[in-house]
Amino acid sequence: MTDLETTIADNRAAVAEFIATARSLDTVQWTTPREEGAWTPAQIVQHVAIVYEYSRDIVLGTPPGRSLPRFLRPLLRRMVVDPTLKAGRFTRKARAPAMFTPSAAAPAAAEAFGRLDAALAGFETAIRSGHPEGRHYVTHPFFGRIPTKDYVRFQAIHTRHHRRQLTST
Repeated sequence: MTDLETTIADNRAAVAEFIATARSLDTVQWTTPREEGAWTPAQIVQHVAIVYEYSRDIVLGTPPGRSLPRFLRPLLRRMVVDPTLKAGRFTRKARAPAMFTPSAAAPAAAEAFGRLDAALAGFETAIRSGHPEGRHYVTHPFFGRIPTKDYVRFQAIHTRHHRRQLTST
């Protein structure tokens, strides 16, 4: 197995752990935020799915929305991505950008898990598609050029971050 396939498998494991934790919640927990102003587990699942959908589009070279000027991307990558990869966890507390904000209404569990499964499959397919960028590098509209393996690892860290939030409800 290649390093990239190993990293994809680890990311898939992170999503499987996340889904297992989310499925263990009862219907009251599913729609109850862990604290005032926080997302519900249903919204957290939706958020993770949105991020994988966006990541698929990035790997395919078709990210929707705006981007940061190219000369600023390496700086943001050094401030966010590099420390996260080095620590294996997020080292800064931050709010999700508006484009990753889930809807106010909590989706039904089946709908949320179906969307996440499809988003993960789309992300993995995009990486394996042979798209010139996706196989070796990803050009992120905010972080710049990132080795694909590192980008996949960043996604796994993000998913595990949110899994911990599910267990704190």
